[in-house]
Amino acid sequence: MSTLNSAKLYGRVALLRRQVLLRQLIRRAIAGALAVAAFTVTAGLATYALFLAIRAPFGDLNAALAVAALYLAMALVLLAYTLREPHSPELEALAEMEAAALETITAETQGVVQMVNTAGHRFENLGSSLTLGVSILGALRRLLAARKP
Repeated sequence: MSTLNSAKLYGRVALLRRQVLLRQLIRRAIAGALAVAAFTVTAGLATYALFLAIRAPFGDLNAALAVAALYLAMALVLLAYTLREPHSPELEALAEMEAAALETITAETQGVVQMVNTAGHRFENLGSSLTLGVSILGALRRLLAARKP
């Protein structure tokens, strides 16, 4: 697989994983907002129930407490859903695919870096050889010039 294809694969897998995480985050945020609303209603109804308890010993109190208990139960269920960690096989599979794609692109990039380093060393050796050849030719020319009378 080429580096460009690996980069494309990694980008697609990473984007897909982020989309799944975003959907889960949105669901959890909505559930959290509903839990806060339910707690608010529970507090309001509990306050109203306390008021009714003080106002009349029996009557509307039992109805208000029943509605408050219903909202409290709903708030606790939504809060439990909000606080649990998401677990899905597709999310785990996407995380594994993302890690594998990143490992592949890293390995291929290292191969390209090694190839560039090898080419650099070859150019360096060629430059050293050319410098040595020019130096030898210059020394031979001076020796030949010194021998001529």
